[in-house]
Amino acid sequence: MEPVHLPLEREGYALREFADEDVFALCRLANDYEIWRWLSDLFPRPYDEAAAQRWLEEQLDYDPPRNLALVGPDGLVGGIGLNLTDAPNHRHDGEVGYWLGRPHWGSGLMSAALPAFLAWAAPTHGLRRFTARVYAGNDASVRVLERCGFRHEGVLRGAVIKEGQLLDMLVFGRLA
Repeated sequence: MEPVHLPLEREGYALREFADEDVFALCRLANDYEIWRWLSDLFPRPYDEAAAQRWLEEQLDYDPPRNLALVGPDGLVGGIGLNLTDAPNHRHDGEVGYWLGRPHWGSGLMSAALPAFLAWAAPTHGLRRFTARVYAGNDASVRVLERCGFRHEGVLRGAVIKEGQLLDMLVFGRLA
């Protein structure tokens, strides 16, 4: 398969496959409590070189890729990915997740990148729907989803335990 490279409407920014060269930027950006606190505990903390290497190696198992790096003029700034299921009645629905390095928060960059990712992911993975789950309190992520055409579909009360606290999970959906 040809390597993925999706230029964004933002000058100098694109989505591409993750590469070995992203290890140190992954460690620098992802090893941030303010990012980790809004993500599943599958996202390691601390996010060290071993975690980055392990995750990059796992990505080699996916063809086509499920996770793309968001890159700018100075390299990696974040990522967007999919969780897919083989469950027969749900194969058309991909759960999307994303993160952005703190220096880029509030820039509108994820609102520019997410639609490009979805437009690529739908035909690439045969998806007709996208789901996104956000911890209650992550207002910035809610705004990104709403700007990108997701609709709030419900609240899963007390669905998550993060740092020993019971949190609600907000569920959003968008048709491809």
